[in-house]
Amino acid sequence: MNNKLLTSLLLKLEVASVIFLLFFAETVVLPDAVRTITNILSYGIVILLVSVQWKRIAYVATTDKTLICLVAVGVFSVVWSQSPADTIEQVRALVRSTLFGIYLASRYTPREQINLLAWVGGLSIFFCLIVGFAAPSIGTHLINGVVSWRGIYAHKQHMGRFMGFIASIFLIQILDKRSNRWIGMILMLFSLILILLSTSKTGLIIFLYPLFAFPIYMIVKQRKNRFFILLIAVFILTIVATLILVNLDSIVVNLLGKDIEFNGRTPLWILTIEQGLKRPFLGYGYNAFWTTDASYEVIRNTWLWYEKIDPKTPFQAHNGFIDLFVQLGFVGLSLFIFDMLKVIYRVVNILFMTRKIESFWMFMFLGINILVNSSEVITIMSTNSIFWIIYVSVAYSSAVEYKQIKRSQFISSLNQA
Repeated sequence: MNNKLLTSLLLKLEVASVIFLLFFAETVVLPDAVRTITNILSYGIVILLVSVQWKRIAYVATTDKTLICLVAVGVFSVVWSQSPADTIEQVRALVRSTLFGIYLASRYTPREQINLLAWVGGLSIFFCLIVGFAAPSIGTHLINGVVSWRGIYAHKQHMGRFMGFIASIFLIQILDKRSNRWIGMILMLFSLILILLSTSKTGLIIFLYPLFAFPIYMIVKQRKNRFFILLIAVFILTIVATLILVNLDSIVVNLLGKDIEFNGRTPLWILTIEQGLKRPFLGYGYNAFWTTDASYEVIRNTWLWYEKIDPKTPFQAHNGFIDLFVQLGFVGLSLFIFDMLKVIYRVVNILFMTRKIESFWMFMFLGINILVNSSEVITIMSTNSIFWIIYVSVAYSSAVEYKQIKRSQFISSLNQA
């Protein structure tokens, strides 16, 4: 009996540790002393979790070698980094985040990961509301003359994008008969309220994306001819993409309240790419570009100069793919795009093979991740974003599941022979 109680206690402690790590994966505003303690704890917890499951984690890590190669390029970029101190500092955190993502895939099924993220989302909503109402000097800030909520996060965009992402979790719970749908509906409503309070347009787009993608899941569930299903899905996506492109001026200027260059992001992207082409193959080193002299040229010739951005303070190009290019060059960017395409292929196949709601969530997350990295703060290989952890987890979860499905199909074909 004592052994059962101890086992139960250890399992609960493990789950609590995972929720702790996921909760603080985003940039949460904390006093310096508390942030230091939290950071130290996170390393200790990850080391402990990985050491207990190291054999399983080592096996799972081999199921997506491209992703391991990408992380290895980031780690070894210390050798050619233009800012070695910054690279060394962040490489440790990169390894921690990646190992934690592999651990999630090796220890929990996609459905269990959804449940864990639902807890994280619920806690985040609770604390954002408390801080926003009880301590508005902390939970809000003034952006372009508008008071915007940021809750427990460093910036309104961080809260907005996280609430948009977590809404996809609550949508899955609403659709899943095994979950408490009412709780999912309430939490999804609160996530929308916080997005509106944050005035984050990106957060709102991320929130709406799963709703527009949902018809694809309904098509998949029909169990019709696979080619026919794919044809309809592609047709729907093409119509949506065409409508967006045709009405781009209206959408960007009138609906989103932004200029056609996305608040000056287009010149920022062009100048950053120009600097990246000076070191095209391996880049400036992981997390190194925005603290080098090359970034000064970008800052001096864009709106960043008027915002008085310190050239020695880490910044980003508001595009994850461009940031990855200037960090790790065409090598790093190619590895990530190749891996992402492989993950999309696996997830789409798993979705059609299993038609499970959790497979649809993995499909939605990949779309959200692309959206975020297209015009927002980098989350590719980011050490202060939950998106990289979840991407790693989805990549390896899909690799393991796809391998199991293929093995089962092979065994079944042998038995029928």
